[in-house]
Amino acid sequence: MIEGIINEWLADCAELSTLELATFANTLSQDDEIVQALYLLLEERSKYSQLVETVCNQLFNFYRSRETQLQRFSLQFLPTLIYIYLNSVAHGDIKNCRTVETLLVGVYNLELVDKNGEPKAVSFRLPSLAMMSIYHEPSSLAPASLTESAVRRFEECNTKLVSWGPLKHIETLNAQNRLKVMTALLFVFNQQLGFFKKSALEQLCKVASKLVTQGFMKPGHHQRTSYGSESSFVPRLLPRIPVSSQFLLEFLHAIYFSMYNNCWYVASQAVEDVHNRACYETYPEVMLATNAIRNSSSSGPTSAQSADGSIGISVTSSNTTATILKSMITNASFRTKKLPDDIPIQQEHQQQQPNEKSNKMEKSAKTE
Repeated sequence: MIEGIINEWLADCAELSTLELATFANTLSQDDEIVQALYLLLEERSKYSQLVETVCNQLFNFYRSRETQLQRFSLQFLPTLIYIYLNSVAHGDIKNCRTVETLLVGVYNLELVDKNGEPKAVSFRLPSLAMMSIYHEPSSLAPASLTESAVRRFEECNTKLVSWGPLKHIETLNAQNRLKVMTALLFVFNQQLGFFKKSALEQLCKVASKLVTQGFMKPGHHQRTSYGSESSFVPRLLPRIPVSSQFLLEFLHAIYFSMYNNCWYVASQAVEDVHNRACYETYPEVMLATNAIRNSSSSGPTSAQSADGSIGISVTSSNTTATILKSMITNASFRTKKLPDDIPIQQEHQQQQPNEKSNKMEKSAKTE
């Protein structure tokens, strides 16, 4: 059934003309059946090796067509293709993965230049109080100590840009550039996150979990060494897939977006898996990001989606004064009390002494 659906889709793609690309792209973006069929094809690629090669060629043709909808259609399969390639490398089976490797290299090289053929670089600046934004104007800051000129002196980061690119052209993937290329491809994928459907985001989280947990022992999972020995159980693990801190951070960017877009449970599991792998690899940047995500989402899925459907954690604001708990200690809790002018310390001391003597005499009389 999968083979029939994909062959029919490939036949429709072969008959397309240049003028029909835009119409076909809009229709294809709404076709969930072909998307699910392609995911199943990639998962069972060993059965359809020739068909996978044809599909990869078609996805690359879509991407180099420069049609935005067709490029997004190809990009949604990028995390799955990255996992397929890295998994094949870990198994030492690169020969059977040449088509996927060619597709990844082609997409990477196309992203190196813009439409005019110039090296492409994406740059942005971190927001600061010194620069104007949609949230504030530096001239309206108060008090006078936070004027625009004063803030500019303290905010030194407002002149520094965070840039991505330009990157180097590559011809083949090797051990030196493999993870750098995969990280760059995930960066390209993350630029289109808002246009992907739920199925693509769920697949992304599943791929991330498989990629970081492969090769690690899970509690309760054991396999026999041979069928002849009934009592010998040893784990038989798949080879681990090497990762880098930047590679995991790009995955976390997409996972965090998926968590607040109807993929809470699968994304939360992916965050836990990435966190465990980061702890194993001792990547402080990744551990900082995963701990931040875990702490911000500790209240559960109810806080993941606000009532109006916006992305982020819902915060209820009110003009009423917040209620203060009775057990809370503030400055108002300490009240002054006027002491008497003369404190009869000596008188109380003298009154206590006769009482103590009388008590001792009564005790001695009772004993006699």
